[in-house]
Amino acid sequence: MKSSFCLIFTLLLFLLSQNICFAQSKEIDSLQNLLKTADDTTKVNLKRRLAGLLRSKDKEKAVEMVTSGIELAKKINYPKGEIESLFSLGIIHGMTGSYPESLEVFKQCLALSKEHKNYEHVYKSYNSFGIIYKQIGDYPTSKDYYLKCIKLVDSLNLSLDITAAYTNLGVLYDLMDEPENAKKQYERALEIYSGSNRESLENIVVSNLALLDMNENKYTDALEKLLKSKEYQESENEKLKLCTTYSNIAQCYLNLNQSKLAEEYFVKSLELSKQLSNKTQIAVSYYGLAELMLQQNKYPEAIDYSKKNLEALNKTGGYKYFMEAHDLAHEIYTSTKQFPDAIYHLKQSVAFRDSLLNETKIKEIQNLQIQHDVYLKDREIKENKLELELMGSYIDLNQKRIGYLSIIALLLLFSASLLYFRYRSKQKSNAMLVEKNILIYEQKEIIQEMNIELEKRMLRAQMNPHFIFNSLSSIQHLINSNDRKGALTYLSKFSKLLRQVLETSINISLPLKDEIELLKIYIELEALRFDNSFTYDFKVDENLDIHNAEIPMLLVQPYIENAIIHGLMPKKGNKELKVSFHESDDNIVCTIEDNGVGMSSKPKESSYERPSRGMSITAKRIEALKKFSNQELVRIQSSKEGTKVTILIPKD
Repeated sequence: MKSSFCLIFTLLLFLLSQNICFAQSKEIDSLQNLLKTADDTTKVNLKRRLAGLLRSKDKEKAVEMVTSGIELAKKINYPKGEIESLFSLGIIHGMTGSYPESLEVFKQCLALSKEHKNYEHVYKSYNSFGIIYKQIGDYPTSKDYYLKCIKLVDSLNLSLDITAAYTNLGVLYDLMDEPENAKKQYERALEIYSGSNRESLENIVVSNLALLDMNENKYTDALEKLLKSKEYQESENEKLKLCTTYSNIAQCYLNLNQSKLAEEYFVKSLELSKQLSNKTQIAVSYYGLAELMLQQNKYPEAIDYSKKNLEALNKTGGYKYFMEAHDLAHEIYTSTKQFPDAIYHLKQSVAFRDSLLNETKIKEIQNLQIQHDVYLKDREIKENKLELELMGSYIDLNQKRIGYLSIIALLLLFSASLLYFRYRSKQKSNAMLVEKNILIYEQKEIIQEMNIELEKRMLRAQMNPHFIFNSLSSIQHLINSNDRKGALTYLSKFSKLLRQVLETSINISLPLKDEIELLKIYIELEALRFDNSFTYDFKVDENLDIHNAEIPMLLVQPYIENAIIHGLMPKKGNKELKVSFHESDDNIVCTIEDNGVGMSSKPKESSYERPSRGMSITAKRIEALKKFSNQELVRIQSSKEGTKVTILIPKD
């Protein structure tokens, strides 16, 4: 629940500023009196307006009011009133954090707007979807809907103000850690805005620029902007926006170690959010207070606020917010040494983290941007097509002339066909010979590929028994050493390893992720076997796609075995093994380092050495891989301080 979590429907408020506003009780009473004598069509509009006025005072009453207006609009067949009332109902749910209900209502509003070609509310529905999906952390879907807003207005040349869409895109880029893109969208919004309420828009932009400063840890700059924004919102009595602004000011003070001011503004935000039934901001305020109490080592208060934060989130949802809430709870319980609770919240945090957006979704966002660019090009093509159609009208005047030319062309074509037939007959036999040669060549390539495949499978089949035999020998060693506990532990891990080996035994290669898992288990087994006499470190470059990259199974294992048996075990003192994977242009690079005795310094005799076919089999497998690369695939550097083996595994 960082500063980005504090964003609310500010742009939606701006969009509706001319239609929905706060009113005094006197205005509400006046509208209720008008309801008594108004006709049905006017009643629908009055109910919608009343619901907007009641939203910040009594949500349930507002929902009841606008719902009755929707039913009346259906009854009198008034689609425009039904669309506007559905939109107002979606706003009410969204403003108070009831996102599932809001999404459902906006779906109905969008479908009805499309049916009746009410493009203004199609645009507003798209924009509202973008805001809600942003709130619940689904950024790709949010951006999808904002771009639909812009595409709709551009494609139909609608005279709609798309300032909100551009500003919301700025907010979204901020959440996606793209501050430069965010600023560009804000500048674009100010550039195209032509309305009279520019001061309100500038206030929104200032607030969002403050959030960019917060994300870049420029809390002093952010605080200056937020205090300016607060003054404007207080003067305009914009309570819903103030909930967010108070919370962001508190967050700045928290990071500037001004605890009293931070607590003052968090409490202000909480009280105002409760008054407005703003579930989202209630959760934000509890989170901030919990974080503040933790900073001051007030653990009982921190635990209490953390629990209230999670309770509030149960009413709003959002994977990202749950993840951050559980992270904070884990930190609090760890500080108080309440480890069972700390472990529980850590597991919950991991579970919610796994549900967040992944790389595939980010690519979908990029693809949608490409689709938008393609759309602009398609529009240009359509314009060119229209010009061609206009030119076609002039061509019609020459149809008779073309008719005569067509007859002449047919005669020429007939003559050419006769000549071509004779030529074709002569070339037919040559073409058949060429086809046969191509077929023979293709079959030859297929046979060569089959030979390579069979060779790999033969080497793979030799490798598995060798690997299993070595592991069984390790278990035998522990049993002979009368280490029953070690043997049982070793056997448990070995069974897991054996199951994975057997499950993938039909494959020549397997995903790098699974190979790394096998190697980790194998090293753990060897560490158990040798009484944890050596330490090991396993590193994988975060840029390496371990899920999609594939390598030959157990290709690296014999080199790790060599490093342990022949490098580390003969050495006395500190023994270290390092295994790492990273990516180069054409290869996956595995590096195995040990600080053992080195190849030239090994003792002549070792109790751990035994005849092994593993390296000879691996050498054959490496030799087979050389067909796909012109480089030396295995490089060995050895000295008295240890040995370093670098293995290049071709990607293709």
